[in-house]
Amino acid sequence: MSGMLSASSVDWANKIRCNVVDGLRQSFHDGIFADIEIEVSDSVFRCHKVFLCAISDYFLAMFTSGMRESVDSRVTIKDLSGATFRAVLDFYYTCDRSVVNADTAEDLLRAAGLLQMITLQDSCEAFYAENLNVDNALAVWDLAQCLHCEALADKAKRFVLANFLDIYTEPDFLHVDIEHLNELLNDDDLRVPDEDYVAEAAISWIKHDITKRAKFFTEICVNLRLRYLSEESFNKLLGFVRNECHIKDSYLEGLAENRRYSFPEASNSVAMETPLTSRNYENMLVLIGVHRATGILPTVHAYSFNTKMWFKLSSLPFDPGVGYATCVLDNCLYMSGISLRKAYVLRYDPNSNIWEECCQMPEKRRYHEMVVACNQVHAVCGWNKRDGVFTSIIQYHLAEDSWTSLGNLLVGVYSASTCAVDHMIYVFGGRADDSTRKRDIQSFNVLTGQAMVINQFPSAVTESRALSINSCMYLALTNGSIMKVMESGSLSRHSILPNFDRFNFGLLQRGSNILVVGGDTRYPSGSSQFVDILEVNGQDGKVKILSDRLFNNASAAACRILLIRRVILPRLSVPGMPH
Repeated sequence: MSGMLSASSVDWANKIRCNVVDGLRQSFHDGIFADIEIEVSDSVFRCHKVFLCAISDYFLAMFTSGMRESVDSRVTIKDLSGATFRAVLDFYYTCDRSVVNADTAEDLLRAAGLLQMITLQDSCEAFYAENLNVDNALAVWDLAQCLHCEALADKAKRFVLANFLDIYTEPDFLHVDIEHLNELLNDDDLRVPDEDYVAEAAISWIKHDITKRAKFFTEICVNLRLRYLSEESFNKLLGFVRNECHIKDSYLEGLAENRRYSFPEASNSVAMETPLTSRNYENMLVLIGVHRATGILPTVHAYSFNTKMWFKLSSLPFDPGVGYATCVLDNCLYMSGISLRKAYVLRYDPNSNIWEECCQMPEKRRYHEMVVACNQVHAVCGWNKRDGVFTSIIQYHLAEDSWTSLGNLLVGVYSASTCAVDHMIYVFGGRADDSTRKRDIQSFNVLTGQAMVINQFPSAVTESRALSINSCMYLALTNGSIMKVMESGSLSRHSILPNFDRFNFGLLQRGSNILVVGGDTRYPSGSSQFVDILEVNGQDGKVKILSDRLFNNASAAACRILLIRRVILPRLSVPGMPH
């Protein structure tokens, strides 16, 4: 008797339910005790009224209504196929959820709605929710709305909003109806780095069938945040509307007036029709650390170019030390360095606003670079007091949370700059082990491990900043020269920043332009940190000083751009001053 279960350890209710269902299943398979025939299409199913009433309000109402169907031995159901009703019965009689799959889910969901089968409907909705992807989200959203599945419709819409950048380039997007399009473009939670993507999506949708869709431009335009479009994108929109939609010039003048005003002061009524507020998601400037006499404070802030406000992010878990490096992959910020003799690698996810520690690099590094190539994070060169200068390039594996070595550069350097184009990493200048300033432009193939010196600068280059836009690389030097570097290593001057003599500045891409952010000077006058932001046109190299500014003592050395949902963040009570 010692092996018997005690009565209190058994889930009797579930045991009884299983026993009842097992008995009905066997009766169904054996064809016994059946008291109703259900005719569906060209098939007939012998079932049990009591069972059908238990799983379906449709059958419960039918068999208790007193009407002819309640006493007849056969009932005909239209608008269903025999295969679908067979799957419905298999779902309930056999308790087998696997009948709900990619091939059957839509038909079963429609059947569940027709027959008022709540559990089957819940299972179908759960299947779609578990399998939402870029290819099917729009179709699932439309299906759920047609069948009044409100929870599934909301989940599918949220998925489309969150993955809009991938979805609006898919063919299915061009076939959404005007109501769904406007619902998406109107939503503040549309996840786009900037409004230019929204305008591009709207233009693409109209162009797909311009003879029928041009008339919708005015109602689509109501959902665009025109004041947050770049000059280039706004001009493209105006050109498209004038030349292809043939909208009246008076309306275009109203759009221009709307864009011109920051608040609803325009007298033209057309200018009042588009929203004044920016969306909740935005590409924001993230600054790590604040200069203090004791060093760098581990506070982290984000700046909204749309609202002109500073927001506070979660602070680093410790003092980051000096010579740390950052990069961004899949909208997560990776950071590495040495703090109080401890090596660290951190990852920041803006969705959770949390810093997490990752696997440390094999060697401690500072004054190194982090760069993304082939959708992987890499650490390049660097230095530490014990080992000196590194030549190695190592790769971080997110799934395994581990690092592996890919190979070595021909010349080990620190205080260099780095960027990547496809599978090639490029390293510009830097300092050798004896602090000698170097002139080399080095390349490293992450697929083959081949390293080369592909060119040299006319003079030594250190503490520069580099980024790549498409296949072009841009290098900002401490003297204000911005060089364009091709994959061959050839050099040309793109722009010159006037009165520029800085290091520890940031270099970022914003749209098709380049931002030069803050920086330090070796010749302090008052504060030794700059707080300005310069914009360099990516096409003609023209320099513009933005009205946007950093707060005093902000550290711009490792600044990055992240797509952040701004509304979840605490706003600084005094703009521009960290608390």
